[in-house]
Amino acid sequence: MKYWNGSIMYAPRSPDYYAIPGTGHCIFRLMHKYEDGIAWNLYWLSKPQTDLIPVHPDDWHRHYEAFSAEETRAFYDALDVRVLNQMTLATIMSQPPREARRLLKRARLERTRFYHMAGGELWRATMLGRLFLAERLVDTKREAGTGGNVVVADFILQRYAVAGSSEYKQIRRPA
Repeated sequence: MKYWNGSIMYAPRSPDYYAIPGTGHCIFRLMHKYEDGIAWNLYWLSKPQTDLIPVHPDDWHRHYEAFSAEETRAFYDALDVRVLNQMTLATIMSQPPREARRLLKRARLERTRFYHMAGGELWRATMLGRLFLAERLVDTKREAGTGGNVVVADFILQRYAVAGSSEYKQIRRPA
């Protein structure tokens, strides 16, 4: 399990890695500055194209779509809305990926304004798919620790390599 500022992190890297080149303020830098791990989880689950920003720093504008002020308010408000019994969306986003998937399937996301802005059930399907990906990333790391012959998938560069091999090199880009 990967943690960032005391919260489970679904994304392979913290938000500063995804920061938009040449900008002083962007949503990724703000989430990193305020150490908002729960919001980062929801954002990463909601916006799959975010993974392409570090890979294409010159064309980042093709992969990033900023929220309007109303969407930003609805995004953060959604975290505090009770969507399943007494659980808020923030509570669900703080669970391990497998448990979050189970809860998200039953959650009443339509109670949030952001549900309608983000695409309704398509948004839920996107988040469930990304949670499945996050779960696979955790399982891969768990297996790698056992010394097995594990293939690591780098979803940002869209390639596969054996863990620990010279083929698998992570790109580290300063924010």
